Amino acid sequence: MRILQVVPYFSWESGGPVRVVYDLARELAKRNHEVVIYTTDVGPLHRLNESEKIRLDSRVKIHYFRCVNNWIAQKWRLQLSGQMVSAFNTSVKDFDIVHTHETRGFHNVCVWHYARKYGIPYVLQAHGALPKRLEQQGMSFVLSKYVFDAAFGYRTIQGASKVIALTDSEVQQYKQIGVKPGNIEVVPNGIDLSDFEDLPARGKWRKRYGIDDDQRIILFVGRLHRTKGIDLLLKAFKEASGVIDDLKLVIMGPDDGFRANLENLVQELQLSGRILFTGFVAQDEKIEALVDADLFVTPQFYGFPVTFLEACACGTPILTTNHGGELDWIDNKLGLVVDYDKDSISEAIVSILERDSLRQAFGREAQRLVRDRFSLEKVTDRIEMLYKECVA
Repeated sequence: MRILQVVPYFSWESGGPVRVVYDLARELAKRNHEVVIYTTDVGPLHRLNESEKIRLDSRVKIHYFRCVNNWIAQKWRLQLSGQMVSAFNTSVKDFDIVHTHETRGFHNVCVWHYARKYGIPYVLQAHGALPKRLEQQGMSFVLSKYVFDAAFGYRTIQGASKVIALTDSEVQQYKQIGVKPGNIEVVPNGIDLSDFEDLPARGKWRKRYGIDDDQRIILFVGRLHRTKGIDLLLKAFKEASGVIDDLKLVIMGPDDGFRANLENLVQELQLSGRILFTGFVAQDEKIEALVDADLFVTPQFYGFPVTFLEACACGTPILTTNHGGELDWIDNKLGLVVDYDKDSISEAIVSILERDSLRQAFGREAQRLVRDRFSLEKVTDRIEMLYKECVA
Protein backbone atom coordinates (compact mmCIF):
# COMPACT_ATOMS: atom_id res chain seq x y z
CA MET A 1 0.00 0.00 0.00
CA ARG A 2 0.92 3.64 -0.44
CA ILE A 3 0.39 5.17 3.01
CA LEU A 4 0.43 8.87 3.91
CA GLN A 5 1.06 9.74 7.56
CA VAL A 6 0.13 13.31 8.50
CA VAL A 7 1.32 14.94 11.73
CA PRO A 8 1.35 18.71 12.41
CA TYR A 9 4.85 18.74 13.98
CA PHE A 10 7.79 16.37 13.77
CA SER A 11 10.68 17.04 16.13
CA TRP A 12 11.74 14.95 19.10
CA GLU A 13 11.03 17.79 21.53
CA SER A 14 7.37 17.97 20.48
CA GLY A 15 6.15 14.95 22.42
CA GLY A 16 4.94 11.37 22.28
CA PRO A 17 2.97 11.32 18.98
CA VAL A 18 6.21 11.99 17.12
CA ARG A 19 7.75 8.77 18.45
CA VAL A 20 4.55 6.88 17.55
CA VAL A 21 4.59 8.15 13.95
CA TYR A 22 8.32 7.53 13.60
CA ASP A 23 8.18 3.93 14.82
CA LEU A 24 5.02 3.11 12.87
CA ALA A 25 6.39 4.51 9.61
CA ARG A 26 9.64 2.61 10.04
CA GLU A 27 7.86 -0.68 10.77
CA LEU A 28 5.41 -0.28 7.87
CA ALA A 29 8.30 0.41 5.51
CA LYS A 30 10.01 -2.79 6.69
CA ARG A 31 6.87 -4.58 5.52
CA ASN A 32 7.36 -3.17 2.02
CA HIS A 33 4.68 -0.50 2.20
CA GLU A 34 5.47 2.85 0.60
CA VAL A 35 5.28 5.38 3.44
CA VAL A 36 5.32 9.17 3.18
CA ILE A 37 5.10 11.65 6.09
CA TYR A 38 3.64 15.14 5.68
CA THR A 39 4.44 17.60 8.46
CA THR A 40 5.50 21.21 9.04
CA ASP A 41 8.75 22.84 10.13
CA VAL A 42 7.23 24.04 13.42
CA GLY A 43 9.61 23.81 16.38
CA PRO A 44 9.15 24.33 20.13
CA LEU A 45 11.06 27.61 20.17
CA HIS A 46 11.70 28.46 16.53
CA ARG A 47 11.24 27.15 13.03
CA LEU A 48 13.21 23.91 12.65
CA ASN A 49 16.53 24.16 10.88
CA GLU A 50 17.87 21.28 8.82
CA SER A 51 19.90 19.75 11.66
CA GLU A 52 16.81 19.63 13.90
CA LYS A 53 14.65 17.74 11.43
CA ILE A 54 14.18 14.01 11.96
CA ARG A 55 15.62 11.68 9.36
CA LEU A 56 14.47 8.17 8.47
CA ASP A 57 16.06 5.74 6.06
CA SER A 58 15.33 6.05 2.36
CA ARG A 59 12.27 3.80 2.56
CA VAL A 60 10.29 6.59 4.27
CA LYS A 61 10.01 10.04 2.69
CA ILE A 62 9.44 13.01 5.01
CA HIS A 63 8.17 16.33 3.65
CA TYR A 64 8.60 19.30 5.99
CA PHE A 65 6.32 22.04 4.68
CA ARG A 66 6.95 25.64 5.66
CA CYS A 67 4.60 26.92 8.36
CA VAL A 68 3.23 30.43 7.99
CA ASN A 69 4.17 31.51 11.54
CA ASN A 70 5.93 29.50 14.24
CA TRP A 71 4.59 31.63 17.13
CA ILE A 72 0.97 31.16 16.07
CA ALA A 73 1.59 27.46 15.63
CA GLN A 74 2.96 27.10 19.16
CA LYS A 75 0.59 29.49 20.91
CA TRP A 76 -2.64 28.26 19.34
CA ARG A 77 -1.56 24.85 18.00
CA LEU A 78 -2.44 26.06 14.50
CA GLN A 79 0.19 24.91 12.01
CA LEU A 80 -0.88 26.81 8.88
CA SER A 81 0.96 25.92 5.68
CA GLY A 82 0.13 26.89 2.12
CA GLN A 83 2.71 24.42 0.87
CA MET A 84 0.87 21.59 2.63
CA VAL A 85 -2.42 22.60 0.99
CA SER A 86 -0.80 22.49 -2.44
CA ALA A 87 0.76 19.08 -1.74
CA PHE A 88 -2.57 17.61 -0.60
CA ASN A 89 -4.33 18.93 -3.68
CA THR A 90 -1.85 17.39 -6.09
CA SER A 91 -0.85 14.14 -4.39
CA VAL A 92 -3.48 12.77 -1.97
CA LYS A 93 -5.16 10.93 -4.86
CA ASP A 94 -1.97 8.88 -5.31
CA PHE A 95 -2.24 7.21 -1.87
CA ASP A 96 -4.29 4.20 -0.83
CA ILE A 97 -4.94 5.53 2.66
CA VAL A 98 -4.17 8.54 4.86
CA HIS A 99 -3.46 8.28 8.60
CA THR A 100 -3.72 11.64 10.36
CA HIS A 101 -2.55 12.26 13.92
CA GLU A 102 -3.83 14.65 16.61
CA THR A 103 -7.40 15.97 16.81
CA ARG A 104 -7.45 19.66 16.05
CA GLY A 105 -5.38 21.42 13.46
CA PHE A 106 -5.15 22.79 9.97
CA HIS A 107 -3.67 19.50 8.73
CA ASN A 108 -6.89 17.65 9.60
CA VAL A 109 -8.99 20.13 7.65
CA CYS A 110 -6.76 19.44 4.64
CA VAL A 111 -7.06 15.67 5.09
CA TRP A 112 -10.84 15.86 5.48
CA HIS A 113 -11.33 18.09 2.42
CA TYR A 114 -8.97 16.43 -0.05
CA ALA A 115 -9.63 12.84 1.01
CA ARG A 116 -13.33 13.45 0.36
CA LYS A 117 -12.57 15.21 -2.91
CA TYR A 118 -10.56 12.29 -4.27
CA GLY A 119 -12.36 9.42 -2.52
CA ILE A 120 -9.41 8.31 -0.38
CA PRO A 121 -10.16 6.71 3.01
CA TYR A 122 -8.50 8.20 6.07
CA VAL A 123 -7.89 7.11 9.65
CA LEU A 124 -7.76 9.63 12.51
CA GLN A 125 -5.85 9.07 15.76
CA ALA A 126 -6.44 11.64 18.52
CA HIS A 127 -3.56 10.66 20.85
CA GLY A 128 -5.54 11.67 23.94
CA ALA A 129 -6.31 15.17 22.65
CA LEU A 130 -10.11 14.90 22.41
CA PRO A 131 -11.08 16.66 25.68
CA LYS A 132 -11.79 20.34 25.15
CA ARG A 133 -11.35 21.53 28.69
CA LEU A 134 -8.43 20.64 30.93
CA GLU A 135 -8.45 22.36 34.28
CA GLN A 136 -4.94 23.79 33.94
CA GLN A 137 -5.47 25.33 30.48
CA GLY A 138 -6.34 28.98 29.94
CA MET A 139 -9.88 29.90 28.96
CA SER A 140 -8.81 31.52 25.68
CA PHE A 141 -7.16 28.29 24.53
CA VAL A 142 -10.16 26.24 25.66
CA LEU A 143 -12.48 28.59 23.77
CA SER A 144 -10.40 28.15 20.62
CA LYS A 145 -11.00 24.39 20.88
CA TYR A 146 -14.76 24.92 21.02
CA VAL A 147 -14.62 27.21 17.99
CA PHE A 148 -12.49 24.80 15.97
CA ASP A 149 -14.67 21.81 16.80
CA ALA A 150 -17.84 23.65 15.84
CA ALA A 151 -16.35 24.76 12.53
CA PHE A 152 -14.26 21.74 11.51
CA GLY A 153 -13.37 19.33 14.32
CA TYR A 154 -16.53 17.23 14.45
CA ARG A 155 -16.59 16.95 10.66
CA THR A 156 -13.00 15.76 10.42
CA ILE A 157 -13.50 13.14 13.14
CA GLN A 158 -16.88 11.87 11.94
CA GLY A 159 -15.68 11.81 8.33
CA ALA A 160 -12.92 9.31 9.03
CA SER A 161 -13.32 5.72 7.86
CA LYS A 162 -11.99 4.66 11.24
CA VAL A 163 -10.77 6.43 14.37
CA ILE A 164 -8.16 4.94 16.67
CA ALA A 165 -8.66 5.07 20.43
CA LEU A 166 -5.71 4.36 22.70
CA THR A 167 -7.86 3.39 25.70
CA ASP A 168 -11.43 2.49 26.62
CA SER A 169 -11.95 5.97 28.08
CA GLU A 170 -11.02 7.48 24.71
CA VAL A 171 -13.63 5.22 23.10
CA GLN A 172 -16.27 6.92 25.24
CA GLN A 173 -14.95 10.35 24.25
CA TYR A 174 -15.35 9.49 20.56
CA LYS A 175 -18.89 8.24 21.16
CA GLN A 176 -19.81 11.47 22.94
CA ILE A 177 -19.07 13.47 19.80
CA GLY A 178 -21.10 11.20 17.55
CA VAL A 179 -18.66 8.61 16.21
CA LYS A 180 -20.40 5.30 15.53
CA PRO A 181 -19.09 2.44 17.72
CA GLY A 182 -18.31 0.36 14.63
CA ASN A 183 -15.92 3.05 13.40
CA ILE A 184 -13.81 3.03 16.59
CA GLU A 185 -10.84 0.70 16.97
CA VAL A 186 -8.85 0.40 20.20
CA VAL A 187 -5.15 0.15 19.36
CA PRO A 188 -2.63 0.99 22.10
CA ASN A 189 0.76 2.48 21.48
CA GLY A 190 3.73 0.15 21.17
CA ILE A 191 7.50 0.39 21.29
CA ASP A 192 10.34 -1.12 19.32
CA LEU A 193 11.71 -3.66 21.78
CA SER A 194 14.97 -3.92 19.85
CA ASP A 195 15.88 -0.56 21.43
CA PHE A 196 15.73 -2.27 24.84
CA GLU A 197 17.36 -5.63 24.14
CA ASP A 198 20.81 -4.55 25.30
CA LEU A 199 20.17 -2.16 28.17
CA PRO A 200 23.05 -0.01 29.47
CA ALA A 201 24.74 -0.99 32.72
CA ARG A 202 23.11 0.45 35.81
CA GLY A 203 25.02 3.47 37.10
CA LYS A 204 26.09 4.87 33.74
CA TRP A 205 23.60 7.74 33.79
CA ARG A 206 24.20 8.46 37.50
CA LYS A 207 27.89 8.89 36.79
CA ARG A 208 27.09 11.38 34.04
CA TYR A 209 25.39 13.70 36.57
CA GLY A 210 27.40 12.85 39.66
CA ILE A 211 24.58 11.07 41.50
CA ASP A 212 25.67 8.61 44.19
CA ASP A 213 24.74 4.95 43.92
CA ASP A 214 22.94 5.01 47.26
CA GLN A 215 20.59 7.85 46.27
CA ARG A 216 17.05 6.87 45.24
CA ILE A 217 16.06 8.45 41.92
CA ILE A 218 12.47 9.41 41.14
CA LEU A 219 12.16 10.20 37.45
CA PHE A 220 9.61 12.25 35.52
CA VAL A 221 9.91 12.21 31.72
CA GLY A 222 7.84 14.44 29.45
CA ARG A 223 7.11 17.97 28.35
CA LEU A 224 7.16 20.49 31.19
CA HIS A 225 3.56 21.62 30.88
CA ARG A 226 1.09 22.67 33.56
CA THR A 227 -1.27 19.78 32.66
CA LYS A 228 1.29 17.15 33.73
CA GLY A 229 0.91 17.72 37.48
CA ILE A 230 4.63 18.21 38.05
CA ASP A 231 3.97 20.94 40.63
CA LEU A 232 1.98 18.43 42.68
CA LEU A 233 4.82 15.94 42.32
CA LEU A 234 7.24 18.49 43.79
CA LYS A 235 5.00 18.97 46.83
CA ALA A 236 4.62 15.22 47.30
CA PHE A 237 8.38 14.79 46.91
CA LYS A 238 8.92 17.33 49.70
CA GLU A 239 6.84 15.17 52.06
CA ALA A 240 8.49 11.92 50.99
CA SER A 241 11.91 13.49 51.54
CA GLY A 242 11.00 13.88 55.20
CA VAL A 243 10.72 10.10 55.45
CA ILE A 244 13.51 8.98 53.10
CA ASP A 245 16.69 11.05 53.27
CA ASP A 246 18.48 10.04 50.06
CA LEU A 247 15.86 10.98 47.48
CA LYS A 248 16.59 12.74 44.19
CA LEU A 249 13.89 13.95 41.80
CA VAL A 250 14.90 14.18 38.15
CA ILE A 251 12.62 16.18 35.83
CA MET A 252 13.54 15.28 32.27
CA GLY A 253 12.04 16.88 29.20
CA PRO A 254 11.73 20.06 27.15
CA ASP A 255 10.10 23.18 28.54
CA ASP A 256 6.54 23.74 27.35
CA GLY A 257 5.99 27.01 29.15
CA PHE A 258 6.05 25.76 32.75
CA ARG A 259 9.69 25.32 33.75
CA ALA A 260 10.04 28.79 35.32
CA ASN A 261 7.01 28.10 37.53
CA LEU A 262 8.51 24.80 38.62
CA GLU A 263 11.89 26.36 39.39
CA ASN A 264 10.20 29.01 41.53
CA LEU A 265 8.32 26.28 43.40
CA VAL A 266 11.56 24.40 43.99
CA GLN A 267 12.93 27.52 45.68
CA GLU A 268 9.79 27.97 47.79
CA LEU A 269 9.92 24.35 48.95
CA GLN A 270 13.67 24.61 49.65
CA LEU A 271 14.46 21.63 47.46
CA SER A 272 17.23 23.09 45.31
CA GLY A 273 19.81 20.42 46.10
CA ARG A 274 17.39 17.56 45.54
CA ILE A 275 15.93 18.46 42.12
CA LEU A 276 17.64 18.04 38.75
CA PHE A 277 16.23 19.58 35.56
CA THR A 278 17.95 17.97 32.56
CA GLY A 279 15.99 19.56 29.72
CA PHE A 280 15.44 17.54 26.57
CA VAL A 281 17.70 14.51 26.16
CA ALA A 282 18.25 12.06 23.31
CA GLN A 283 16.68 8.60 23.34
CA ASP A 284 19.87 6.80 24.42
CA GLU A 285 20.30 9.02 27.47
CA LYS A 286 16.62 8.67 28.36
CA ILE A 287 16.99 4.89 28.41
CA GLU A 288 20.08 5.19 30.61
CA ALA A 289 18.09 7.34 33.05
CA LEU A 290 15.18 4.89 33.11
CA VAL A 291 17.55 2.04 33.91
CA ASP A 292 19.10 4.00 36.79
CA ALA A 293 15.80 5.30 38.17
CA ASP A 294 14.19 3.58 41.14
CA LEU A 295 10.71 4.89 40.33
CA PHE A 296 9.03 6.46 37.29
CA VAL A 297 6.31 9.00 38.18
CA THR A 298 3.78 10.82 36.00
CA PRO A 299 1.09 12.49 38.14
CA GLN A 300 -1.29 13.29 35.29
CA PHE A 301 -1.53 12.37 31.62
CA TYR A 302 -3.97 12.10 28.74
CA GLY A 303 -3.90 9.38 26.10
CA PHE A 304 -1.25 6.67 26.28
CA PRO A 305 2.27 8.03 26.93
CA VAL A 306 5.00 6.02 25.24
CA THR A 307 7.24 6.85 28.22
CA PHE A 308 5.18 4.44 30.35
CA LEU A 309 6.09 1.60 28.00
CA GLU A 310 9.73 2.67 27.91
CA ALA A 311 9.84 2.59 31.72
CA CYS A 312 8.33 -0.90 31.64
CA ALA A 313 10.89 -2.11 29.12
CA CYS A 314 13.66 -0.92 31.46
CA GLY A 315 12.10 -2.69 34.46
CA THR A 316 11.28 0.56 36.27
CA PRO A 317 8.10 0.55 38.41
CA ILE A 318 5.42 3.15 37.66
CA LEU A 319 3.51 5.53 39.89
CA THR A 320 0.61 7.56 38.50
CA THR A 321 -2.83 8.77 39.57
CA ASN A 322 -6.48 8.27 38.66
CA HIS A 323 -6.79 11.88 37.50
CA GLY A 324 -6.73 12.56 33.74
CA GLY A 325 -6.08 9.55 31.53
CA GLU A 326 -6.53 5.92 32.44
CA LEU A 327 -4.33 2.87 31.81
CA ASP A 328 -6.02 -0.12 33.36
CA TRP A 329 -3.14 -2.47 32.57
CA ILE A 330 -1.01 -0.94 35.33
CA ASP A 331 -3.49 -2.54 37.76
CA ASN A 332 -1.14 -2.43 40.79
CA LYS A 333 0.94 -5.25 39.27
CA LEU A 334 3.73 -3.17 37.79
CA GLY A 335 3.21 -0.01 39.81
CA LEU A 336 0.61 1.95 41.76
CA VAL A 337 -2.33 4.13 40.74
CA VAL A 338 -3.34 6.48 43.54
CA ASP A 339 -5.54 9.51 44.17
CA TYR A 340 -4.46 12.84 42.72
CA ASP A 341 -3.33 14.53 45.90
CA LYS A 342 -0.05 15.28 47.62
CA ASP A 343 -0.42 12.81 50.48
CA SER A 344 -1.41 9.85 48.31
CA ILE A 345 1.53 10.37 45.94
CA SER A 346 3.96 10.86 48.80
CA GLU A 347 2.79 7.72 50.62
CA ALA A 348 3.05 5.68 47.42
CA ILE A 349 6.61 6.92 46.80
CA VAL A 350 7.63 5.81 50.28
CA SER A 351 5.76 2.51 49.99
CA ILE A 352 7.55 1.49 46.79
CA LEU A 353 11.02 2.78 47.63
CA GLU A 354 11.12 1.27 51.12
CA ARG A 355 10.21 -2.21 49.87
CA ASP A 356 12.88 -3.47 47.48
CA SER A 357 11.11 -6.78 46.93
CA LEU A 358 7.94 -4.99 45.80
CA ARG A 359 9.86 -2.64 43.53
CA GLN A 360 11.72 -5.54 41.91
CA ALA A 361 8.50 -7.53 41.45
CA PHE A 362 6.89 -4.52 39.75
CA GLY A 363 9.91 -4.23 37.46
CA ARG A 364 9.83 -7.89 36.38
CA GLU A 365 6.10 -7.79 35.68
CA ALA A 366 6.51 -4.55 33.70
CA GLN A 367 9.11 -6.09 31.38
CA ARG A 368 6.97 -9.21 30.85
CA LEU A 369 3.86 -7.19 30.07
CA VAL A 370 5.44 -4.88 27.52
CA ARG A 371 6.88 -7.88 25.66
CA ASP A 372 3.54 -9.71 25.63
CA ARG A 373 1.18 -6.85 24.75
CA PHE A 374 2.89 -3.72 23.52
CA SER A 375 5.60 -4.67 21.05
CA LEU A 376 5.72 -2.49 17.95
CA GLU A 377 5.24 -5.56 15.75
CA LYS A 378 1.95 -6.53 17.40
CA VAL A 379 0.61 -2.98 17.33
CA THR A 380 1.57 -2.55 13.67
CA ASP A 381 -0.19 -5.83 12.83
CA ARG A 382 -3.41 -4.28 14.09
CA ILE A 383 -2.85 -0.98 12.29
CA GLU A 384 -2.06 -2.80 9.06
CA MET A 385 -5.29 -4.83 9.27
CA LEU A 386 -7.20 -1.61 9.97
CA TYR A 387 -5.76 0.00 6.84
CA LYS A 388 -6.69 -3.02 4.71
CA GLU A 389 -10.25 -2.97 6.06
CA CYS A 390 -10.62 0.74 5.21
CA VAL A 391 -9.21 0.31 1.70
CA ALA A 392 -11.42 -2.72 1.03
